[in-house]
Amino acid sequence: MELKDLAPWIAIAITLALSILVPLFTQIANNRHQRKLQQEQFEREERQKKAKAYEAFLSEVGGIITARGFVDAQYLSKAGASLYQVYIYSPAEWHEDLDALTEYIMKKDWEQARKLIQLFSRLISIELK
Repeated sequence: MELKDLAPWIAIAITLALSILVPLFTQIANNRHQRKLQQEQFEREERQKKAKAYEAFLSEVGGIITARGFVDAQYLSKAGASLYQVYIYSPAEWHEDLDALTEYIMKKDWEQARKLIQLFSRLISIELK
């Protein structure tokens, strides 16, 4: 048997192999791309949640400190919830200062609380960039 007799069989084998492999590789590439898009979407949503938590924290806790505690119980409750939500998103190094901030607010030491909220404003600014 000569090469010219095998040529049609070789062409059929190559065509068959390509007809199986090309869709397989295309599907693998599509799956990787979809996974990448899902990961990016997840990260974008996490950044939005983090930014929202930080904004609520600065607004509500900062509002209490600025008002020097002259707010109603509902506002205090929302501020407390936002303060504790920041623990979820903040780096562990912040937790001691967050604990101190909580103590200063409970003791109504507004000057120390103001200093800490200013520190957190700067740290959050850096964190979100």
